[in-house]
Amino acid sequence: MKKDRKSNIELLRIVSMFMIVFSHVTWEGRFSYPKSNILHNTIIQFPWLFGQIGVIVFTLISAYFLSKKKEINVKSISKLAKITWFWSILALMIAIIMGGNGLLNLKIIINLLFPILRGTYWYVTAYIAMYLLMPYLNIVIDKLNKRNYIIFLTLLLVICSVIPTFTGVTALDSANNSGSVYSLIVIYFIGGFIRKFENDLVYSNKKLIGLFIISIIISTIMLYLLNFLNSRGIIDINSTNKLYGRFAKTNSIFQIISSTLLFLFFKNININYSKVINYIAGSMISVYIIHTNPVVMNILWNKIIRISIYERSRYILFIELVVAAGVFCSSLILDILRREISDFCKKKVILSKH
Repeated sequence: MKKDRKSNIELLRIVSMFMIVFSHVTWEGRFSYPKSNILHNTIIQFPWLFGQIGVIVFTLISAYFLSKKKEINVKSISKLAKITWFWSILALMIAIIMGGNGLLNLKIIINLLFPILRGTYWYVTAYIAMYLLMPYLNIVIDKLNKRNYIIFLTLLLVICSVIPTFTGVTALDSANNSGSVYSLIVIYFIGGFIRKFENDLVYSNKKLIGLFIISIIISTIMLYLLNFLNSRGIIDINSTNKLYGRFAKTNSIFQIISSTLLFLFFKNININYSKVINYIAGSMISVYIIHTNPVVMNILWNKIIRISIYERSRYILFIELVVAAGVFCSSLILDILRREISDFCKKKVILSKH
């Protein structure tokens, strides 16, 4: 009989996905960031800090549970691929029914037809690649003793995180190092370390949450300093690459530290099995796919939500939070409908065979 998974980690999945949605409100908000509004700009950009924390935590969760496995579960990959393709094709069909209406071009059509191969949803593609490498990554995890594992992790973090964070150099020679399988593999080894030596990693929740808050404060100060330099014309924070994002990417040392602390905190929490929490957590990957679908994003940020008109509002952070909650809940409801309809159809098929 399959054991029900405790709900502390499943709750963390939900929190992490909300963080990702919250950050996308900032990233897709088309804010202008006037140079004179240093503090206000920092407040607007604040949600972006949590997006990559969500991504890293999601990967840590996977690594924690996968690092003891020996073989690939083909059904898991197949399920993820089917969900990804379902939402992509549905969005394509809706766009076609709407007559295109500026929503489609050849590139978008190809991306929706082949979402995994084209990296339409970067995390899904990177995750599948990481998952396929999982048995071999686990061999490394299994062979390393604690001392060598610490040395290995330190080298990985310096090369793939510390240097890129402060210099912008992608040490692994990847144009998208911060959002690729490379960065996920680094996170995977951190999750594997936590699982392998978890009995040695005993910290009080008070200490963990305190350090997490301190790490967020430090990251916020970094954002403020970037905005200050931007106001003096030393850097352009609103350039194509959005410089403020460098300190809040998947391979940012600040985000890795914050994410690890948050993961350890939730791992320590004792929440018994909750059917509701675990059920909602099962829709989190769909929430990600739905709200980052290129067609949905075009409609969402260009036609429905134009949050930049509230850029000067003193309540902008609250507005961003409300928008994130709306996008999150809407995506969740859509996937719950998909799951319920799918279960209903499966039951009908089973009954028809008897």
